[in-house]
Amino acid sequence: MIAGRRWLCGNSNSNRMPNIMRFVSATSESPPADHPITVQDYTVKERNPYDVHVYYSDDSALEKAMELREKMQRQFPWMNFYNPKGRPIGPHPLPMWEADFGHYDNRVRWDDVRTFIEREHGGLSVLIHPHSTDGDYADHTKNAFWAGDILELRIQGWR
Repeated sequence: MIAGRRWLCGNSNSNRMPNIMRFVSATSESPPADHPITVQDYTVKERNPYDVHVYYSDDSALEKAMELREKMQRQFPWMNFYNPKGRPIGPHPLPMWEADFGHYDNRVRWDDVRTFIEREHGGLSVLIHPHSTDGDYADHTKNAFWAGDILELRIQGWR
């Protein structure tokens, strides 16, 4: 696990999404005003534009993760929600459940989902990553948004 929180903001009005990253400590509630900003653009593919992964490591975290899932299902009924995975799978180092934005037109809802996750993650690690023309490695690293602790994904062979 890499300590820290990644903050992103973006303009959701096109398929070209600014990816503004600020790194702050895991205990910070908001990024400091004088923190440097790195801006990187990416273009989402014309398909499901974003995946959301909510990680849990024990029964207590699983309970929190499922509560967050229920809140998200009420808040974002247009999203697709998938069954929890009770073990690490693929690049994901911990058990998790996944949701996605379902349709390309939902790319404009990025800010709503990000804001909700920032407010409601409750200490869980949550990854939101695009499906961009930059490829899987970039989407899970430089184009990724994290709330909570940043986990080290198992993606070394993806370069």
